[in-house]
Amino acid sequence: MNKLSLEQAMQIAIDEAYKGFAFVSPNPRVGCVVLDHQGYLLSTGHHTRFGQPHAEVEALKGLSQEQLQGAHVIVTLEPCAHEGQTPSCAKMLAQMPLAQVTYGLIDPNPLVAGQGAEIIRRAGIQVNEYQGPLKNDLEEACEEFLWNFRHKKTFVALKVAQSLDGKIALKNGESQWITGPESRQRVHELRAQYDAVLVGKKTVLQDNPSLNVRHPAIQKENQVVVLDRSGDVLKNTSELNIFKTHSKDHIHILSSSNLSEALDELYNRGIRSVMVEGGGEIFASFLKENLVQRLHVFMAPVLIGQGMSWTEGFSIPSLEQKIQLKSIKTRPVGRDLHLTARI
Repeated sequence: MNKLSLEQAMQIAIDEAYKGFAFVSPNPRVGCVVLDHQGYLLSTGHHTRFGQPHAEVEALKGLSQEQLQGAHVIVTLEPCAHEGQTPSCAKMLAQMPLAQVTYGLIDPNPLVAGQGAEIIRRAGIQVNEYQGPLKNDLEEACEEFLWNFRHKKTFVALKVAQSLDGKIALKNGESQWITGPESRQRVHELRAQYDAVLVGKKTVLQDNPSLNVRHPAIQKENQVVVLDRSGDVLKNTSELNIFKTHSKDHIHILSSSNLSEALDELYNRGIRSVMVEGGGEIFASFLKENLVQRLHVFMAPVLIGQGMSWTEGFSIPSLEQKIQLKSIKTRPVGRDLHLTARI
C-alpha cells in the first residue's frame, strides 16, 4: 500500500460521505479518513444515519492510542463543537494523540463555525482547512445542508427523464417509459437522498404514481409534496397510489400559488430538500422563479419528435439571460445518460 497524498485522502473521505446519502438528513453527508504518522491509510468512516455516531467516531472506532500517535485525520466538514444527538467530535479528537486534523469546509452551523477547529487547536493539534482542487466537490457532498444554513430555505433539485430531443411525453401524454430500468433505479436512489418528492396535481391525477422509494438496498419512507390549489387530490384519496404507499404524515398538499412561499412552508415543516419530478408546468414555474439549485436529467438515446417538452412553459427574452449550468457531471446509466449540474 502506498502513502496517500492529502488529495487522495480527501477524495476517499468524499466518497465515504456519499455512503450516508439516504439517512443522514437533516445532518450533512460527512466522510472521514485516518492516516498513520507515515501517511498510510488506517481507517475510514462516514455518518450513517441521523442520531447515530458521526464520521469521525466511525473512522476512529477500534483504533488504539498507539496507532493514533502522530496520526492525521482528514474529514470533509469541520468537526462539530456542540453536543446534540451525539457528543462533540471536536472534543473527542482533542483527547487523541493526533498530530494533525484537516477539514474540508467550515461548518456553517453557528454552533460550530470555527469553534470545532479551535477546540482541537487548543489541545496542541495542528488544524488546517483544506484549500485544494477538491473544494467544489466538498461543497457538493453536503450541498443541501450548506444551502439550508446559508439561506434558511429548502434545497430544490429538479429531475427530468427525457428523449434525446428533449421530450418528456408524447402529445397524448404517454411517457412510460422513455428511459430504461437502470435510470429508473437511479431515480429511486435520488428519492432516498432528498427528503421529499414534489409534483403538481396533474401528475398525481393523470399518472397516479406511487412516488415512493422502491430499491432493493434502501428501506425508507420518503415524503411527498403535491402542489394543488383547488384541493382536488384530497377528493380522491381512496383511488390514488400516494395515499396507499405513504402514511398520512408523509403527504403534504400545498395550496399556495406562490412557489417561494410553498418552499418556506416546507422548510417550516422540517423538509430540508425536495426533488421536483413534474410535470412540465411545475418544471417551468420553478425555472422561471429561479428556485432550482440542482438539475438531474436522464437522457434516453431515442427521438420522439413532436411531443411535450419539459421547458416549453419557460422562456427568456434574450440569450444573455440563458440559464448557465455549472459543475456538470455525466455518467452512463444502462443505455441512458445521467447529467447532473448545479444551477
